[in-house]
Amino acid sequence: MKALILEENGKLAWREHELRRVDGWYRMRVAAAGICGSDLGRGFKGGAYHYPLVMGHEFSAVVEETPAGGRYAPGTLAAVYPLLPCGKCAACSKGHIQLCAHYDYFGSRRDGAFAEELYVPESHVIPVPAGVTAEEAAMTEPAAVAYHGTHGFELEKGGRALVIGGGPIGLIAAQWLRIRGAGEVTVADIDPAKQAFARRLGFDAVDSGKGVSQEFDVVIEACGLAATRTLAVECCARKGVVSFIGNPADDWLLPKPLFSSILRKELSFHGNWNSVPNPDWCQVLAHAGKDLNLRDLVTARVPMADGASAFARILAREGFHCKTILTP
Repeated sequence: MKALILEENGKLAWREHELRRVDGWYRMRVAAAGICGSDLGRGFKGGAYHYPLVMGHEFSAVVEETPAGGRYAPGTLAAVYPLLPCGKCAACSKGHIQLCAHYDYFGSRRDGAFAEELYVPESHVIPVPAGVTAEEAAMTEPAAVAYHGTHGFELEKGGRALVIGGGPIGLIAAQWLRIRGAGEVTVADIDPAKQAFARRLGFDAVDSGKGVSQEFDVVIEACGLAATRTLAVECCARKGVVSFIGNPADDWLLPKPLFSSILRKELSFHGNWNSVPNPDWCQVLAHAGKDLNLRDLVTARVPMADGASAFARILAREGFHCKTILTP
């Protein structure tokens, strides 16, 4: 088969690649695969565990070959859960597989979906309901991460919510807050283009670089920067919740007045990592194409054979990008 190979840091090539059979797993043909911000760091900032590597952890695929005793027939379209837990550590024993201490992972620790085919265990094959497209199914992973980060705390109906970060996960998080019943959802980002895109999706939008003058009951931090984490604390209301989704890009040093405000406002912090098939992935697929709009987040569709050029455009910031989908 062919795959988009990360041969070394910053070097992608579409070429022949061995598909290693895994007995008892499904052979699946990739239907759609999304480029994640983490793929930029993994592929172009020395973040890969090893080379060569096939990246791609946000994807949908169609069953090509069913193993003996398998439940899903050839032709089944599925979203694929990319985290492969060890099943033995303390977190796994408690059912918290997203916190597994010794996990494997499609697209980072093992070859992923920027390829024509791959093998997947049945536990990770999540059939897609009728009416959900392959592109929407490919966005289940980021949508589930956003779900995981917006559902671990109470949200009063009609409450005010802020999402800091206008990327795909931030915009999906804003939708989940709206679905949960928030009365007002605002998206903050420093990029005017992202602010405009958030408004097109029906949200208020503000410039995070200029600060936020209002206070919110719930603040979702989806950037991972020290400045945005500080902003999240500053604009969270008394007895409010700050939920952190963004992977940290730098250190966060808390000045005494800022830490004092955490105490004086009695804020609750909520940390989030990955997602779980149930309820996170199941809820995404139940809402996709209905009150969860994933289709309009796709701003580019590129053949996988041209994937290297797609990465180059994103890295060069050529035009506006929300979610780029690689197609067969």
